[in-house]
Amino acid sequence: MRIKITIVLCLLTVSVTYGQYAWTKGKLVLLTGDTLIGYIKLPMISKDLITINGKEKVKYRKNKNYKNVKYDETQVKKVIFINADSEIALYEYVQTSKNTKGLFKVISAGKATLYARSVSLTTTTPTYMGGAYGGTWNYNYSFKDFSEFYVKRENEEIASPMITARISSSFKKRAMEYFADCPYLVAKLDEKRYTKEDIKDVVDKYNECQ
Repeated sequence: MRIKITIVLCLLTVSVTYGQYAWTKGKLVLLTGDTLIGYIKLPMISKDLITINGKEKVKYRKNKNYKNVKYDETQVKKVIFINADSEIALYEYVQTSKNTKGLFKVISAGKATLYARSVSLTTTTPTYMGGAYGGTWNYNYSFKDFSEFYVKRENEEIASPMITARISSSFKKRAMEYFADCPYLVAKLDEKRYTKEDIKDVVDKYNECQ
């Protein structure tokens, strides 16, 4: 009986913790080539709990009078948000391990692309970690709006973690190993000219490296 109660409580906690961003007007581009325009709600995952179905689903509805429809990594190519100034915030599903994909915002693109996402580390209630454009709902990038950063080269299938919600390795160590083919950048990292808050600058400098 105690085991059954524990399982029920865990399931309830998962449903509560798996919070989501607010509804935002945007475009949902599907792998079929179709583009859906309407309101989109992105998932906020919890790193404290395991997602029951293992997939981060995007919610879509044409307008508030329509029923919500869920789409996952097997259906979505990208999510696009456009603000009043026609600036774009782009989200994509990114392979983070052999069997796992996550929904990330594209921060900087090039031969190496920087991705970022926000995650919740609470086991009680969802934590708001920024909107579709970041914490202030703007397109402008801000390090503090995100809790995890991954990077992936053009020829790679799986993105590598640079900064994670649970620290398992220092940013300096990860960056020096990953960007080892750019001696100039490695030297700057070794001299502590860059910190984790400079992750975007680091990736941009790497993309300029010959």
